Amino acid sequence: MVAGAVTALTVALAATVPAGEASAIPLVGAAPTAPEGIGLPAGYVPPPPTYGVGLDLGQVIPLSDGTQLTATVRYPTDPSTGQRAAGPFPVIVDYTTYIGLSGVLTAAVTGAVRGALDALHVRLPDNVQDLDRIVGQATSAQDALVRRGYLEVVVDVRGTGSSTGAWNPASPTDGADGMQVVDWAAKLPNSSGKVGMFGYSFPGVSAMLTAGHSRPNSPLQAMMMFTVPNDVFKHAVSHDGMFSPVLLTVLIPAIQAMSAVAPLLNLPLTPQVAVQALIDHVRAALASPDTPLAKLVDGFGNGTYGHKDAWWSDRDFEPILHNFVDNDIPTYFVDGIWDLYQDGAFQNYAQLQNLAAGRPQFAPMDPGQRTDPRFQLLQGPWYHVGMGAGPYARMDTDPITIAWFDHWLKGVDNGIDRTSRTLHLIDQTGAGANTTAYPFAEARPTTLRLGAGTLGAASTGAPDRLAYSPVENPCNRDNFEQWTAGALQMALNLLNVNDPCAAAEIVGPPSGIAYLGDPVSEPTLVAGPANLHTYLSSTTDDAALQVHLDDVASDGGAAEITGGAQLATLRTLDDAKTWRTADGTVYSAEHRLSSADITALRPGDVVPVDIRLRPTYYRLEAGHRLRVRVTTGNFPTTMAPLPEIPKLIGSTVQIVHDPQHPSSLTVPLAPATALHP
Repeated sequence: MVAGAVTALTVALAATVPAGEASAIPLVGAAPTAPEGIGLPAGYVPPPPTYGVGLDLGQVIPLSDGTQLTATVRYPTDPSTGQRAAGPFPVIVDYTTYIGLSGVLTAAVTGAVRGALDALHVRLPDNVQDLDRIVGQATSAQDALVRRGYLEVVVDVRGTGSSTGAWNPASPTDGADGMQVVDWAAKLPNSSGKVGMFGYSFPGVSAMLTAGHSRPNSPLQAMMMFTVPNDVFKHAVSHDGMFSPVLLTVLIPAIQAMSAVAPLLNLPLTPQVAVQALIDHVRAALASPDTPLAKLVDGFGNGTYGHKDAWWSDRDFEPILHNFVDNDIPTYFVDGIWDLYQDGAFQNYAQLQNLAAGRPQFAPMDPGQRTDPRFQLLQGPWYHVGMGAGPYARMDTDPITIAWFDHWLKGVDNGIDRTSRTLHLIDQTGAGANTTAYPFAEARPTTLRLGAGTLGAASTGAPDRLAYSPVENPCNRDNFEQWTAGALQMALNLLNVNDPCAAAEIVGPPSGIAYLGDPVSEPTLVAGPANLHTYLSSTTDDAALQVHLDDVASDGGAAEITGGAQLATLRTLDDAKTWRTADGTVYSAEHRLSSADITALRPGDVVPVDIRLRPTYYRLEAGHRLRVRVTTGNFPTTMAPLPEIPKLIGSTVQIVHDPQHPSSLTVPLAPATALHP
C-alpha cells in the first residue's frame, strides 16, 4: 500500500510538474552520485568497523564554577564478548544543545535495527542510508567512529539537555566550558589523551567556540565541522539588515522546550543533577527578564539584539580563528551551497588559510597561495539537514570524518595531510573539482550593466519602480528549502522527489523587476560571491530589497542559483572586509550592521547601495542565461524588521540604470573546463 502510494505520488508529480531545462536533475528519480573519492586522498578506503558500541550513561562533568554538565560516554566493545575493548583510544567530543541522551538512545535503536538487517543481508536503499547517517551526525552519535576505535563523549551544553545552569546561546561561556570538557575527556580511562570534536550545526557552533578558547598543547587536536557559520549574526539572523525569522523562531523555543523535558529523561540516572537542571531551566526560561526568548522578541523589534552590537560581536568566530592556527587544531569543514550558513564555510576556510600563511585575515586569498592541508573544505549542492544527501549529489561523508580523525588523532599515514588542493567542490549537476584559493582563481569577476530589462554592456532605459510588498511568489527555494533548513527536501528524498519549488518556477510568474542576460556560449560556472551595485531612491527614509540570481534555460524554465537581501539604512560598507577588483569594483560586499551604522535615506535622493549575493558554485549550461530579480521581501523567510514595515507600506523604490547611474551585477564566471577539465 505504501509503495503504491509513493508510486502514485511520483507519477502525479512527473505528469503535472515537468522539469524545465534549468532543473539540474529530474523532479522524480534517484539522486546522482558525487564523484568518487572527492575530498579524500587518492585511493583512500576507510578501515572496516571492528568494534561494538557500549554506553556509560549518567556521567557528570563538574565545572570550575559549580555547574554540572551531563554526558554519556560511548566506547568500543569486543564484538565477540560484548566487553569493553582494551584501548587506549582517542576521544571524540560532541558538545550539543539537542539533548545528548536522546541522540544516544536514537543511535542505540537505529544501530540495533541496522544490525538485524545486516544479519538478514538486507541492504537499505541509498536514500534511507543517507537519512540514517545524517540523523546520527545531527544528534551527536558517531557510530562510524566508535566502531573504528574511538571513545565518544556526548555532552549537554550548560543550561540545555540535563546540564545545570542557564543557557546563554552561543556565548563565550560555552567555549570556556568546552575546554573543561576537553580536559575531562582526555583523562577518561582508556583514553589516549588526544581529543577531537565533531559538530553538526549548533553543536558545531559550540565546538568552534571551544577551539577559540584553546591553549597551546591542549588535548584538542582535530575538528570536523558540518554546517557552521563564520559570523553568527550575519549568517543566521540578519541578512544585511533584513531579518531572517524562521530559524530562530523555531530553534530557540524548541531548545528551551527540550531543556524542560530532558531532565526528566535523566532523572533515573542522575537524580540530584536532573532536579537542579529542571529548576535552573525553568527559572532561566520564565523567571529571568533577559531570556533567550526575550532577546528574540527584542530582535524582531529591531532593538539591541537586532543589530550587531556587543552581544552579537561576542559570538563572532572571526576574532578567535587565530587560535586554530596558533594552537594547531586541524579543521575540516563540510557545507552546502544552499545551507543556512551559505557563506560561513567559505569565509572560515579563506580566513584560516590566510592566517596560516601570515596574510591579512580578511583579504581575498592570493590566487597562487600555497594552502595549509590542516584546513580543508568540501562544499556541495546541499541544504542544512542534508549534507551528502540528494537530490543533486549524494555521497557518504563518513569516510572523510574517519580519514581526518585517523590521521590527526591516531597518526595513520593516509595522505590527508598532504593534500595540495584543499578546497573540494561539487556543483548541482554532480560534477566535482579540487582547487585551492577562495575566491576562486579560475573565476573572473564579470560586470554586467542593468538596462531596460537586460543585463549587458550598457546602462540604458528609464528607472524601474517597485512598490513595497513583504510577500513575493512564495514558491521559491528560499522559502521552501534554504531558510527552512532543507527539512522538506530531506523528507522528499525518501520518495526520490526533488522539491519542485526549489527546482523550478512552477506557480505563477516570477516576482519583482527582472533583468535578463545573454545566453552563455559554453558551460559556465558561477563560482564565488557576487554583488548587485544599485543606484536607488525611495519615497520614504528606508528601503527593503530582496535579490534572486536565477538560471534561465532556453525553454524559459528557471531555477534560483543564489540570492541576497539588504536594508538600505544599513548600506555602509565595511571597507576592511569588502573585496574589490583592481579598478575598485565591489564584487563581495560586507556591511557594517551595528545600531551606530544606521543611515537614513533622504526621500527622493538617488544613492548607491551594494547588495551582497551569497557565494555559490553552480553550472550554467550552454544557451542558458543569468537573470537578476529584485523584490522587496520574501515572507516568511526574509523580511524587514517589524518597526520598519509600517513606514515601508505604501512606499516605492526606484532603481536607476542610466550612464550617470550605472547599476550593475558583478558576478564571478569561469568556463566549466577551468575547474572541470
